[in-house]
Amino acid sequence: MKILLLFSILSNFQFLFSTQGFGELRKFGGTLKRRSAIGKISIESDIFQWRRIRLVIYGFENIWMGRDVGPIQLDPQEADYLLGGGFKTIKDNMWYAIFLDHTCYHKIDTFVDKSLYWNKLKFVFSNRNLNLKTEPLTFYYRLELGSYLRHEKIPWLTVGNPNQFDFLLNLFYAHPISNTVMPFLDVSFYSGFTLDYNLTPEIEVNSGLLLRGISNEGMIYLGFRPIDRKGYREAEGVIYLGLKVKF
Repeated sequence: MKILLLFSILSNFQFLFSTQGFGELRKFGGTLKRRSAIGKISIESDIFQWRRIRLVIYGFENIWMGRDVGPIQLDPQEADYLLGGGFKTIKDNMWYAIFLDHTCYHKIDTFVDKSLYWNKLKFVFSNRNLNLKTEPLTFYYRLELGSYLRHEKIPWLTVGNPNQFDFLLNLFYAHPISNTVMPFLDVSFYSGFTLDYNLTPEIEVNSGLLLRGISNEGMIYLGFRPIDRKGYREAEGVIYLGLKVKF
C-alpha cells in the first residue's frame, strides 16, 4: 500500500527549473540627489511541479544611483534586495499563488541611521505567465495582497516599515502595429495600510514600445509617478526613461 502511494506521488512529480527574468535600467529627470538612475535585475524560477502545484523561488536586486559632484550621474547610493518563495497553481488560465517575501533596503558607503526590512506573506492573482511572450490585444493584470509579519516577541520580523497590509494592482496592454513592434501601456497602483490606518500610495505609469525578438522581448518607455508617498525610495513627479530586456 505504501509503495503504491509513493508511486502515485512520484508519478505526478516533475522537476521544471523553468527560469525567467529581466534586466532594467531607468534614468530619471529632475534634480533628486538620490534618484538619478536605477538598475534592476529580477529572476523567478519554477523548481518543481506536483499535480498543478509549483514550487517557486525568486528575487531581485536594485541599485539606486544618485547625482554626485559635477557631471557624475551614476553614483551608487542605495541597494535593495528581495528573496522570496512559495507555491503557485493555474486554473482556467489564472495563476494563484502564496508567497513569502524577505526584503531589505540598504544605503551604500554611508552610515545607516534607520534600518528598513520586512517579511511579508502575500497572495497573488494574475492571468499572466512571465515565461510566455506578450500576446497582443490581451489585457493582463496582476493583483497582490500582502500582510506584514509582526509579533511583539519577535521585533526583527519587520523593522522601519509602518505598514501592516498592502496591495498592488498592475495592468498591462499592448497593441500591435507589426509582428515585432507593439505600443504598450503599463500602469501600477500600490498602497500600504499602516498600523495607524493611514495610506501610503504610489501610482506608476509607463508607456512605450515593446519589441519582439527571436528569443524574447525588450521594451523602451517613458515613465512617471504622479503619486509616490511610500515613505522610502520615493520619486514623486519625476519623469524617467526606461529600458527593459526579458530573458
